[in-house]
Amino acid sequence: MPKADEVELLEAISENFHTYLRKGVRFDRVIGSAHPELDIDDIEALLRIHFVLTDSRGDPGNVGVIDFMETLEDRIRRMKTTTTRESTELRGEIRGHIDWQQTTKRRARSGRLEEPIFVCNQPEENYDIDENLVLKRLLGVIYEIVFEDLEPVIENPSEYEWIDTWTKADADGARHDTESALSLLRRIYERNIYLQQIDVDDVELTHRTIESVKQSRSEFYREAADLLDQFRQLMNQQLDSEEARSILDNTIISPEKTEVLFELYWIFRILQAYENVEYQVLSDWSESPSTIATWESDDARFVLSHDSTGEGLAFNETPDGETIEQDGYLYRMNAVLDQYQDLSQPLLGRNAQNSLWGGQPDIVLEKYSSDETGERKLDQVFVGEVKYSRDMDYIATGLRELLEYMAFVRSESGDYVEETEDVLNSVSVKGLLFVDSLNQETSSTGDIDILQYGEKVRKVL
Repeated sequence: MPKADEVELLEAISENFHTYLRKGVRFDRVIGSAHPELDIDDIEALLRIHFVLTDSRGDPGNVGVIDFMETLEDRIRRMKTTTTRESTELRGEIRGHIDWQQTTKRRARSGRLEEPIFVCNQPEENYDIDENLVLKRLLGVIYEIVFEDLEPVIENPSEYEWIDTWTKADADGARHDTESALSLLRRIYERNIYLQQIDVDDVELTHRTIESVKQSRSEFYREAADLLDQFRQLMNQQLDSEEARSILDNTIISPEKTEVLFELYWIFRILQAYENVEYQVLSDWSESPSTIATWESDDARFVLSHDSTGEGLAFNETPDGETIEQDGYLYRMNAVLDQYQDLSQPLLGRNAQNSLWGGQPDIVLEKYSSDETGERKLDQVFVGEVKYSRDMDYIATGLRELLEYMAFVRSESGDYVEETEDVLNSVSVKGLLFVDSLNQETSSTGDIDILQYGEKVRKVL
């Protein structure tokens, strides 16, 4: 069986991706790790970038932002307006049509019928109509994403092939003078005299207004309303599995992309094992940036983290000088670490830790309950190590890492989670090694198993 490739993984997780987004599951850490230069720290930032990269995908009835930009130059010249007549009093000059009735009345009030006073009706075009408000709001959203969210990309576009549709000139000549969509957007949004007359800052565009503009006779405005509605749906994380796949396929651009997708695949499989779960959205990403999901079941609280040490755990070992014998491995290693700390700052200009061992598992699931006083109590921990590989030597390193995580994990109190008599017996700490499809079966020990790609994951805690 060939190794699970990117296309296969996308197919396997896209349905789950949009399902769990709707349930409130967070993928900030997964996504953020794939885009370090863009400072993407939440799903909203990813969805915003995805929005400006959308196109018709071969379906003429499914217009995206890229398609909209290609025809913007020609269509914006035909912006819809309403005309009103403004009555203006002029002296010695005439503008527009003279309102003789009002002119006569004005002269009569002044007592000088021969005085050159004219009341004129001048037509005035009004651009602040619903169609143009929707258009201006849409272009404002696109402008903000392109020139603020994507600023690092447009400053160095050669590093990001996926931004070519914005930064490269139009080879087909569909846009004015073969300029790039980026240049076109800046020119029109900043300089178009008609757009400048439209003020949407203090305007609340309701869903009803957008739906009304969707019924416009003009295809231009219908598309603008559709796109603005799509954007709002994305910000509410309402998307179907096809769009979820498009997001994963086109927006997460990273050399580690497939490895991240493989980890995401196993995270989904773990979540699927828990039925009828109400997932909770965390209010502040900065408080727990690696937390994927939290939920409650049977009076227990679960916390699932990715590429993290978890919410209330520690995966770190330092030597305890009081318990070290006067010679032997630990005594000499302690001396090495002490000297390492002393020399690192003067020789290397950096601080060092006296850590014998430390790590950060790929997947951590914590299960908490409350004691008699209402205080949180850690019941169990699950550790998952993911190796996107079929190489047995590499998988062997993953097995050792998993065993170390299970043996050395500590709770907030500093105590080992697993009691001495139960070390690696999967009582309080359980673990699985997740790997790609192998050309051989893996036997089960009953306590610690290796799961291959495609195999079912049961409840891990």
